[in-house]
Amino acid sequence: RLSLSAAAALAALVYAHPEFFAGVRRGTVSLALAGLLERHSTRRRKRRPVRIYMDGCFDLTHFGHANALRQAKACGDELVVGLVGDAEILRCKGPPVLREAERRAVVESIKWVDEMLLDVPYDINAAFMHELYTTHRIDFIVHGDDPCILPDGTDAYDAPKKAGKFKMIKRTEGISTTDIVGRMLVASETTKPPIPDDVPGGSGGGVGGGVSHFCTTSRRIIQFSNGGKAAPAGARVVYVHGAFDLFHAGHVHMLHAARQLGDFLLVGVHGDAAVRSRHGAHHPILNVHERALGVMACTHVDEVVIGAPQAITRDLITTFNVSVVVAETEDDAGGDGEGEGKGGRDGMRSRSGSGSGEEGYQEVRVSSVTGEVSEREASGCQGGGGHGAREYGTRRAKDRGQTHASSDDPNAVARELGIFREVAVAEGDGAQLSTADIIRRVATNRQEYEARNARKGTSEATYYEKKASGTIELAYES
Repeated sequence: RLSLSAAAALAALVYAHPEFFAGVRRGTVSLALAGLLERHSTRRRKRRPVRIYMDGCFDLTHFGHANALRQAKACGDELVVGLVGDAEILRCKGPPVLREAERRAVVESIKWVDEMLLDVPYDINAAFMHELYTTHRIDFIVHGDDPCILPDGTDAYDAPKKAGKFKMIKRTEGISTTDIVGRMLVASETTKPPIPDDVPGGSGGGVGGGVSHFCTTSRRIIQFSNGGKAAPAGARVVYVHGAFDLFHAGHVHMLHAARQLGDFLLVGVHGDAAVRSRHGAHHPILNVHERALGVMACTHVDEVVIGAPQAITRDLITTFNVSVVVAETEDDAGGDGEGEGKGGRDGMRSRSGSGSGEEGYQEVRVSSVTGEVSEREASGCQGGGGHGAREYGTRRAKDRGQTHASSDDPNAVARELGIFREVAVAEGDGAQLSTADIIRRVATNRQEYEARNARKGTSEATYYEKKASGTIELAYES
């Protein structure tokens, strides 16, 4: 009888040289075993998909957040996202810029998100971890390789790490909420000199007050666009164009409504120079690639034109076989709200009072059909959100006596062809939010956000020091 070691040695020889012992080609057994394991894994996942959990504040949700969610989804089959509530963010990090409903609307629209849990705790303690495993059937908890530290100095993900249920993904460099808030602080301070053309928005609140440099790669664009896809033959193409700066809940609602007008949603993201010329020297806050990636992550969008022309042309309509055109409102693009050619909500309406957002206002709208000017009363709330319903696709009236579309109307060709449409958006979940509102919130609470950025800047500087010295574990992006 063969000893156990001899049997093992014989099996190894058969595996290594199957052509000698069994008359089959080398590698056949390995391929067969691999196929069996793959089929077993597929059957198991159909019965019980691997569920991944990732949480966050997702304040000013940007393409870095979206890339984290993309990586998290790749760790399993279903992605469950936990949204930290306003009170928890205030306790652990300082005041959020966006309210929970506004943050939720954007996160829900990201195409890699399957489910959401609301008002989750900032730290994953043992009790909440048990709830995730039992009630929500979570298999793994995911976070980036940047440390997430609680006010008491402990690791927010210590419990899942000790339980062996933690997976780490790579942080997306070159963008952060802190950096974006810093750019808005610069944009809202009119005494600052204009930012150079090659530095959209700037980054006054970043680490050391420097400028954040994000380098777009073709690989990143492919990841976000799912390889890109052409409109099917005979599809009704809806073209929406605008700056899409600080991609927010108002954008999500507009894109969702526009998507209902056809079969294929094509979004044109205006170039930096075009946005700056129309809305002021400190705009856009995010550069064209940062803005385009934010739009690409939205589940309602089929394709994106990066650096699209500001004015609709017959050539563009013909090239993309466009059936319907919808435009972002000028206040959605931000703007300094002063002077000709500058948008911003203040550029679209006349305000009473100090402009804090608490007083009533008169909104001036030019009809896309008749060119007539209409005014309506509405009441604002702190931060500029929550006012009455508005329509997307409107533009600023230069003065109240204007009754016809001006020659610089970027949608003039679409109007002439009868394919320009306005999309009405109902209230709720941040549908009324605009880029100008967001900038105004930061400017109104400047001291709080400057203090928060200073604290966060210190922690980020520590992270980069540890990263450079190799004293923290870093993940690699798949």
